[in-house]
Amino acid sequence: MKKKLVVGLFGLCVAGMSAPALAGEWKVNPRACPDLREDRADRREDRRDGRYNNGYGDRAEDRYDRRENRRDEAVTICPISAFYYDGNKREARRYANARPPLSWDRRARMYYRYDRGTKIYVRA
Repeated sequence: MKKKLVVGLFGLCVAGMSAPALAGEWKVNPRACPDLREDRADRREDRRDGRYNNGYGDRAEDRYDRRENRRDEAVTICPISAFYYDGNKREARRYANARPPLSWDRRARMYYRYDRGTKIYVRA
């Protein structure tokens, strides 16, 4: 007797295949976050400044600027309004005025959320 392969929403998981995504996800808009805009402008300035070599002092200054930029990029703080819900149209309407689920960092004493593997602190 043959076993029937159940193909449905949960049948795909049983059969070893991945199930389709049912819900959207919260994402951050880099243009709405001042810290991400500043990091982008600093990287652009570093590329422009690195094209010119005006001696030892200029190279040292470039090195200090890159170190400061790395330190600044290590911590990202965005306002809560920089997050948006990316899902289908019906879900987008439902989450239009909602806030993303956040976690609390006791050491930094701020809420945070991961976006593409980066910890982004949220200033409410």
